[in-house]
Amino acid sequence: MKYVLALICTLILLANLQAQEKNDFEILVHLKTAALNDQQSSGTCWSFATTSFIEAEAVRLGKPVITLSPIFYVKPTYLNKAERYIETKGETYFGAGDLTFSVMENYKKYGAVPEEVYNGVIDQDWQHDHLEMDNLLYAMVQSIGTSGYGRIKPYSYKLGIQGVLDAYLGTPPSTFLYKDKHYTPISFAAEFVGIDTDEYLEVTSFTHIDFYQMSALDIPANWNKNEYLNIPLTDFERMIDFALENGFSLAWDGDATEPHFDFKTGIATLSEQEEAATITQEIRQGAFENGSTTDDHNMHIIGKAKNARNQIYYILKNSEGSNTMNGYIYMSKNALLLKTISVLVHQDGIPKEFLNKL
Repeated sequence: MKYVLALICTLILLANLQAQEKNDFEILVHLKTAALNDQQSSGTCWSFATTSFIEAEAVRLGKPVITLSPIFYVKPTYLNKAERYIETKGETYFGAGDLTFSVMENYKKYGAVPEEVYNGVIDQDWQHDHLEMDNLLYAMVQSIGTSGYGRIKPYSYKLGIQGVLDAYLGTPPSTFLYKDKHYTPISFAAEFVGIDTDEYLEVTSFTHIDFYQMSALDIPANWNKNEYLNIPLTDFERMIDFALENGFSLAWDGDATEPHFDFKTGIATLSEQEEAATITQEIRQGAFENGSTTDDHNMHIIGKAKNARNQIYYILKNSEGSNTMNGYIYMSKNALLLKTISVLVHQDGIPKEFLNKL
């Protein structure tokens, strides 16, 4: 019996050593960014990931490291989504999810504020928890959107939606004091961030839309019909590597519901069979069309690594909390190629020959 126990212990030890070897990463690229900001019980990964991306871009431009408020962009986005939903009588998406486009658009319109000035958590509450708010807002827009022709009161319903947002998220400041100086969100964005949103592109890779064209991608969260640069998968992979190796991080949109995406350990892979395969354009397209790759999460790609077996992984900053990797996700190359919907990147992070084909 003792020999059986010894064999079991040996097998467990070997399995642990193999797991440790597999996940013992050598960092190849790691771009500087602000500390991880936890979205907690909210569906606002899109804003947390994009503000993290903007923070990294500010650092790349020589600005100080700063944590921006993601909730600052949630409020105007909800108002815009509500207006579109009501205009279309409920034909467009309305929910907690969204995309990088909304953050970039509202950054351009309204600027930015530091997290320490406005965090979107009411004093008596203890964390981001948007379930009640989301349910209330959906009930409101659904009722208004089906109220009948000529009965919609644009001024009143907007005040009502704004009232719910203010009650749950507080009111962002129009002016504030930061480091002994007064700012508006616009002046703060200009001094502490300094990005030009017109210099960024959302890039994807699918065959049902033309390559090297700007096209709207038909996914639920793209309620505003925003356009993506569509490029072949081989160019897509090359572009991501080019961006990281030249100091550009990328905001990631994709599917994080895979059974081998372990957010507790911070390791995201596919099945053994899929990891051993070559992810082709056809495989990627098939996964999108059959619904096995969906748009359900946003993160921030900030680096690249390899494990002891020389397998390439991408480092993603995840706003869904901490794990054994300090809140970061190490995603295998195959998982990235198959499960990414799109990435947001500065135009200089795209090889020029790709842009010249537009």
